[in-house]
Amino acid sequence: MAYCNQDDILRMIPLEELTELTADTGDTPDPEVVTEAIAKADAEIDAYLGTRYVTPLSPIPAQITFLSADMAIYHLYTRRSLAPVVRLRKYEAALAFLQRVAAGEVVLEGMGGEPPGVQHQGVEAEAATRLFSRDTLGDW
Repeated sequence: MAYCNQDDILRMIPLEELTELTADTGDTPDPEVVTEAIAKADAEIDAYLGTRYVTPLSPIPAQITFLSADMAIYHLYTRRSLAPVVRLRKYEAALAFLQRVAAGEVVLEGMGGEPPGVQHQGVEAEAATRLFSRDTLGDW
């Protein structure tokens, strides 16, 4: 299941812009091109989040829907040419956010902090008897 859809993208850019980015012929957006861009964005999201969560995410947090749409728009722009600076910055911000989630610095809304099934094990350590101290060092 995709994290966003064409309607989510159309909330961020006008229909004419989406058509220009996707349609090789015709006056409507090419749904296959849109789906491909979304799949690319979602694969990136899963690659980052897979270290902390079971992917694909379900339910989908609103944060991820917005990120997926922003990243898909970036991929649509790079399909035609260079992305505008604002789209590049949004894409980079999305990647930075995903890196923070993967590092455990940020928790996704409603998802908790650990993937199901993760169990933490304690660490036990033993040290050898101390050979030298301030009291015994002078004896040598």
